[in-house]
Amino acid sequence: MSNEGFVAGIEYPRPFNEYVLSLCESASRYICLLSPQLDHSVFNSADLVDALSALARRSRQTQVRILISDPRAIVGRGHQLLLLAHRLPSTVRIRTLSDHPDWKGSTVVIRDTSGVLYKPAGSGNDAFYEPDSRASTRRHLELFEELWRCSIENPELRPLSI
Repeated sequence: MSNEGFVAGIEYPRPFNEYVLSLCESASRYICLLSPQLDHSVFNSADLVDALSALARRSRQTQVRILISDPRAIVGRGHQLLLLAHRLPSTVRIRTLSDHPDWKGSTVVIRDTSGVLYKPAGSGNDAFYEPDSRASTRRHLELFEELWRCSIENPELRPLSI
């Protein structure tokens, strides 16, 4: 995946998932994922887990934050990112947000301070990719930070202790 400028009309789930992987592989400090259900067809891949695991292990300052609205699908079916969060709980965190007036169910991937992939809720192939836009990334990151502050650590997402 090249780091060309603004790209619109990206189809979901493919090649949307390739753009997700590209952002995650090129991150140096953090990734923020916002997705209603963390769709398996996009976010449940070994390559993505490898990229996020490498980022999480890079330094003490790196972080991966994942925000979802409904944990049932990833808990019920299992999910590689949930397993990664169990293995690296201090740097890979998953939280839930059931309802917020500023979030209509869009899917957003934010890389560091200058990369964003955005799919509005209900759109089929209306995703936008901006690998080098600080202004757009800042806007999406501000929303993510607000949603993160309102989210909770859901007990359903904790590892089962035996």
